[in-house]
Amino acid sequence: MASSGRMGEAATWQRRVEGFVLDQIGHSPARVLEVGCGNGELAVVLDRAGYSVTAIDPRAPEGQIFRRVGIEEFAEPGPFDHVVAILSLHHVDNIGGALNKMSNLLRSGGTLIVVEFAWDRIDVKTAEWARARLPASGRHSWLERWCRRSAPHGGDEPGHPHVETHVSEWANEEGLHPSARMLEEIGRRFARRSFAWWPYLYSDLDDTSQTDELAAIESGEINATSFCYVGAVASEGRVSPR
Repeated sequence: MASSGRMGEAATWQRRVEGFVLDQIGHSPARVLEVGCGNGELAVVLDRAGYSVTAIDPRAPEGQIFRRVGIEEFAEPGPFDHVVAILSLHHVDNIGGALNKMSNLLRSGGTLIVVEFAWDRIDVKTAEWARARLPASGRHSWLERWCRRSAPHGGDEPGHPHVETHVSEWANEEGLHPSARMLEEIGRRFARRSFAWWPYLYSDLDDTSQTDELAAIESGEINATSFCYVGAVASEGRVSPR
């Protein structure tokens, strides 16, 4: 990253996710499956807190708690007390099949904990707000690449009317599911316990904190572009994977 300020905000995001998950899963011991663990930061925190953790990702790091496998191929038996999916559902190919498997791996009364990216909520005002706060030196984050591409003729003219089209085209190229689709699929299999929209863009922006973005969301200046969800397996949620 190009500045310590942005590294600090990325750490703020990570701490918020860790705190949210720890609040939801309660006291250890509990058996936790993390789907799409990435570099394993959250899994290590949970392991050190005394939980029995299995963390899966095709690019998972080495270690006893990690498995280099996707949810589709994961073959270890349940039940798990909690399944955690942080920024992983939006790019799963077969989201319905993946959620079916998560549901079947959970014990009765177990919880699904999700934090996700809501790219489909990036509208003109949200894009302009982010574009005005991009790092001057160029960080080459997904947000910077997208903002530069979506600006008309490579510029930063305000009021560009085709932002939503550019967002949709970019997401289709990347194979990303919109938040509405994720929530619909989750709702078919799980009963919601809690839900909230979160700030998400600040860690890729210059001189912008989580508090700054949250204030812009609460004032209606921009849309929130991530959400957190907690749910339990619905009574009809356990179905065969497909």
